[in-house]
Amino acid sequence: FSQQISVDDSISPEDLIQQHLVAGCVEASNVTSPINGSINNITSYGYFEKANSNFPFQNGIVLTSGMASKIGNTEDSSIITSGNYDWSTDPAIEDALGINNTLNATTIQFQFVSITDRIEFNYIHASEEYYANFPCAFSDGFAFLIKKAGTNDPYQNIAIVPNTNTPVNTTTIRPEITGFCEASNEEYFAGFNLGDTNFNGRTEVLTAVADIKPYVLYDIKLIVSDQNDTNYDTAVFIEGNSFGSVIDLGDDFQTCASQVV
Repeated sequence: FSQQISVDDSISPEDLIQQHLVAGCVEASNVTSPINGSINNITSYGYFEKANSNFPFQNGIVLTSGMASKIGNTEDSSIITSGNYDWSTDPAIEDALGINNTLNATTIQFQFVSITDRIEFNYIHASEEYYANFPCAFSDGFAFLIKKAGTNDPYQNIAIVPNTNTPVNTTTIRPEITGFCEASNEEYFAGFNLGDTNFNGRTEVLTAVADIKPYVLYDIKLIVSDQNDTNYDTAVFIEGNSFGSVIDLGDDFQTCASQVV
């Protein structure tokens, strides 16, 4: 039996963001979770730790379209499927990704200010949709949406395949499914049934990056959802204390001078 991550679903969204996500000269405020599994008596977010597994992140936060406690803690070889049709969606994910018929959405949103002109954080997308030929056709959605607070600007999705504008999901990052579909950005697919979580597959570590204006207030939404049905849950894992500001000091250089300004 593979060692698994541990998941604690008793921590509030406020503490998940303030204590386990934000770091590095970024100030977060107004943390809320306007939609989640509570309507189905499900906790769909939580704090995770690597424990004795081989999971790439030591710890962090997780949002899922199902029950957070099912994605780790104890090995479960059955299909992870939680939630019913009473648990609806966040329209922002459909607007941003140009999709419809999403449901079982979990959103954690907050505002932040950074002292630098760039923020970034590391994440992994994992899903039960990495099964059989499902990655050829089924793509549960997730997005990291950002915009200036107090404006009518559209949200920008920063959960994209590196060097593209393509949203990350099971159809855009997958291996070849013989007889059904070709590979898509396979270099970012970590593998099937890796054992550190109960999901059928997951991506490699990816990084979300946003260029921003220093000392300006921004809105950000972290959203994950099912699409078309409530089956085959999906999740996004965000590395602990990786949501921080980035400073570009320019290229490294060498000099023989005795003093450098």
